[in-house]
Amino acid sequence: MGQALSDNETVAGVLMMLVRQRAGSSGASKTSRTGLQASVPVDERPGVRRGLDALLEHGLLVMSGEDIGVTAKGKLFLAHVQRARGETPTAYEHDDKSPATLAAILVAIDGDERLDPQGPLDDLRTLPARLEGYRASRTPRYTKGLLVLGGLAAAAAVFALLR
Repeated sequence: MGQALSDNETVAGVLMMLVRQRAGSSGASKTSRTGLQASVPVDERPGVRRGLDALLEHGLLVMSGEDIGVTAKGKLFLAHVQRARGETPTAYEHDDKSPATLAAILVAIDGDERLDPQGPLDDLRTLPARLEGYRASRTPRYTKGLLVLGGLAAAAAVFALLR
């Protein structure tokens, strides 16, 4: 197993994984920042917004219009997070062995108060799974629309029969 992550590295790692997972689920290299923030519970949004701002400023994420994506430095950091969790870095991450680049990233992350945990780390670590559960439990909007349309059609049919 790799070395333990600091609290700030854990926060940054969770946010980076959220961006990567959302982008990967859509088959793209970027995802909507507003959509990502809107999917987070309301009480956790300010911390997520500040954390994303910090990761953008440190060059781990890049923003193009409304979309946000992972940079080469971000991939290097994700590889570090995976190694620290005892996982083998995936092919997606840039597994660069440059200790100076990684050290500079870690110093920047640990020194940024915007990446300080806003609550218990266990709540933060479970955020990706909670968001997945929330998305899976939501019913698609078109089903609700079809239900309303069907109800209106049934009401019109009953009204026509009773005339």
